[in-house]
Amino acid sequence: MKFELLVAVRYLRAKRKQAVISLITVISIIGVAAGVAALIIALAINAGFTEDLQKKLLGAQAHIRILNRKTPVITDYLQLTKQVEQIPGVVAASPSIYQTVLLSSGKTNSPGIVKGVIPDMESRMSALSQNIVQGSLKDFGEGSIVLGQELANALGVFVGDPIEVVSPQMTVTPMGQIPTSLPFKVVAIFSSGLYDIDSSWAYVPMRSAQRLLRVNDDIAGTIEVKVSNIYDAHKIGEQIVQKLGNDLEFDDWMTLNKPILQALGLERLVMIITIGLIVIVAALNIVATLIMMVLEKTRDIAILMSMGATRENIRRVFMMQGVIIGVIGTSIGIVLGQVISRVADKYHLVSLAPDVYSIAYVPFHAEPLDTIKVAVAAILISFFATLYPSAAASRLHPVEALRYE
Repeated sequence: MKFELLVAVRYLRAKRKQAVISLITVISIIGVAAGVAALIIALAINAGFTEDLQKKLLGAQAHIRILNRKTPVITDYLQLTKQVEQIPGVVAASPSIYQTVLLSSGKTNSPGIVKGVIPDMESRMSALSQNIVQGSLKDFGEGSIVLGQELANALGVFVGDPIEVVSPQMTVTPMGQIPTSLPFKVVAIFSSGLYDIDSSWAYVPMRSAQRLLRVNDDIAGTIEVKVSNIYDAHKIGEQIVQKLGNDLEFDDWMTLNKPILQALGLERLVMIITIGLIVIVAALNIVATLIMMVLEKTRDIAILMSMGATRENIRRVFMMQGVIIGVIGTSIGIVLGQVISRVADKYHLVSLAPDVYSIAYVPFHAEPLDTIKVAVAAILISFFATLYPSAAASRLHPVEALRYE
């Protein structure tokens, strides 16, 4: 193999009688490098969006939600929560209530979703405490509320300001039925990084949510569960339902976010196919380069074969040339792709409208495994591109090749 590699490198480095061969060689290297770099950057964007969105979603949402399949409420939720926490793989569980409401600051009104929680349990469940940007959860008790940052901006309120929350549940008064409303004091403002959540969610203590809904103290809407391995959520959800009874059902985070996860998966596939065509075009340039080199080196091939080189040796020489072009292009592409991805991610070079895309910038997370897969694929494509030209070179007859020299 040392002989073939030596000749292949010599052929690549030698000055050409036809400058166009050198030009096509350079174009082939640039093409492979561009394709590899583009594919690494595209996969980094896809992985960045998936990882960032998954992290933020799971910071605000539960891995599993336990629901009552017959009624919209769960009774004796504290006892059920303790039983759920005994299931292997469960890290924490917490009851909660969701209610669509109208929030009023006196200056303006805004619709929103109130989530009733038990503060100590919620702190183990979600990233609420880590997402606080103003105020503190130390005073998060009866009569207090925690608002999303965009929701607070829409209402024009700050920490310490009073607001009123109006529920669609009716209260009977001497004047007739009126919506239930309760006053709250803003004790903290959070930012999850997801516009949909930050612009509509508010947290209140469980008892306050029960009063808004006009339900008893032992009633919750759902039991939310956090598991140690997010990809085991569906299996653990099935175990919980089997243990606690057939009246319950569950949703896991993958089911709740299925449309967006499918969209990201389809986007990844389309990017691989589309940008992978760049590498294939570069491989065609490798074919052209080697074919023209075989024509230029006909005399040299004949001399090598007359000196004892076998057809297999000649075939390997040209295969080596194509692989070397592919390796050089792939190496350059990997460096470019990694550098661009890291710089773009560190300095947030590509900005987005958060109200449209839920995040403020494009995240670039170049996964090592993706880079390895791209590199292997590019080198394999380069190798397959050498098969025909190298076979053509090995079929030359020394006598016929030298007769016309």
